[in-house]
Amino acid sequence: MIILNKGEINELILNINNNSRTEFASYDLTFVHILSQESKTYTIDTSNNSEYGENDRYCEIVLNLTNDDLNYEGQYELTIKGNGSNLVFTGIVELVGTSENNSFTEYISTNEDNDNYIYIS
Repeated sequence: MIILNKGEINELILNINNNSRTEFASYDLTFVHILSQESKTYTIDTSNNSEYGENDRYCEIVLNLTNDDLNYEGQYELTIKGNGSNLVFTGIVELVGTSENNSFTEYISTNEDNDNYIYIS
């Protein structure tokens, strides 16, 4: 499983190239959130050194999630295709991060004998 950090620049080190840089001019990384089925695709240009680097055994993909972020934390299915059509990798990605705001407001009852907690979204 690959772990990505929400709101940061992430470096993926994968064995997807196998000396195929001459074959693939770009890689399409498609993330599908497992629960919501929301899909997001990032295109990595292999000629751009700030996005892609390689050697004979592995390649390094730099994925910037600071501005164009995935919406949900949790698990995603990752599919990587070379030149948009050749499947080179599938796997599960865990997106971790912290939520900026709580999704609920906590009210505590003043009744000490029967404290009640009410959560309102």
